[in-house]
Amino acid sequence: MFRRLWSGLPKDASFPSDLKGLGYFVNDQDEIRSIEDPDNYFKFFIDKNPRICARQRFAFNHALESVIHERLEKEGLQKLFLPLGTSTAEPHMPIFITPNLDTKSRIVVIFGEPMQELGLVAGRVANGAGGINEGSMVSVVRALLSQCSSPDDTSPPGIVLANMGQTYFWPQGKRAITVLASSFLPLPSLLHKGVRHVPALNDIPGNEDPVTHVKYMFGEVLRSMANDKALLDIIAIGESCEIVEKFLDGQQAWDTWGKRLNSMTMLGPVCEAEDLTNASFKDFMAKRARGYLVCPEPLGTPLAPPEGNSELSIPPLGFPCVSSSEPMYAETILIRARPHILSHIQDVAMDLGYENPAITPIDCPPPAMTEQHWDDLPEEHKPEVSKVDPAEFKAQVKQAKRWRKFQETGQAPDTDSESESEV
Repeated sequence: MFRRLWSGLPKDASFPSDLKGLGYFVNDQDEIRSIEDPDNYFKFFIDKNPRICARQRFAFNHALESVIHERLEKEGLQKLFLPLGTSTAEPHMPIFITPNLDTKSRIVVIFGEPMQELGLVAGRVANGAGGINEGSMVSVVRALLSQCSSPDDTSPPGIVLANMGQTYFWPQGKRAITVLASSFLPLPSLLHKGVRHVPALNDIPGNEDPVTHVKYMFGEVLRSMANDKALLDIIAIGESCEIVEKFLDGQQAWDTWGKRLNSMTMLGPVCEAEDLTNASFKDFMAKRARGYLVCPEPLGTPLAPPEGNSELSIPPLGFPCVSSSEPMYAETILIRARPHILSHIQDVAMDLGYENPAITPIDCPPPAMTEQHWDDLPEEHKPEVSKVDPAEFKAQVKQAKRWRKFQETGQAPDTDSESESEV
């Protein structure tokens, strides 16, 4: 008889939580490169075991997040923990705000994608070509700090960075992480399947998910920390667009915040206007909101009025939409179109009577596909083509026919020839 002890199981993978310990450094182009081979960026596939690769990514993301947070604090932002007044020993999550927010006449509130860490815009840029500042909120904050709040206030606007992604509290690490990252927490061994979600331990009060976080940001943070006359510019990315729209569509929320909204900018929106019920909110969106869509057309190209554009399969989103010049990913719209987006917000802030001009969408015929287009397409977006042994394929077809015969009649074919006769 053999007895296997828990101590005999292979240990879970563990990695340092800083870039140098992981084998990376930041070069003079602000890009993260391998110390061993400076020509290479972050390498995910370091092992055939996907768990080991994921554990390295978990540590790398934390190291990158620490660098971004340090830079945001150097730009003058202050880290604030939610729920307000909580201690770091209890479930909490961070956000970033401008100090003395109550003195600001205009505040820009940014709701990032629900899958991203606080301060990160797109990991594919921050840990790759482009660099940390370009792929994070650091570049956005720097640009906003150069703006004026209003025609009568030349000081920069206040900034609030919401934390839509890190709604899962990790007690052992005493910090908030994304729901996706919770799948890669340290385990007792390499063979354990995962960690069970325990609401009492892992939920952050009032911020259990992106929907409740939006309510908390408006109902607690902005209500208590911003002055009553401050105007709000809202920027939402990806799935956060629908969450913010649904919140402001509520009558109680609109009665409270409608008169204080200055503009709304939706990056990669999908929520159709017919799903909204508040006529006043819909009127505001048509006049002072704008959408930037994933589209390869030149930046700022008009694509659709509030009523949509059936020629381009754009539904009625309730506000005019323009091209972001980003052809593939909603998360990189803010990176590609940042100057255009922030310039538009500044224009609206400087004109209290601003209303969206009528736009005429241009014709955007799809370009003819060429071999060059195919070569430029990333491998993960190409259809997978595989070869099958003819004999094996014939056996699979025969088995499928026998199974279908059994489902229809409750009896298996008596012979293979009988199953082959079925169409």
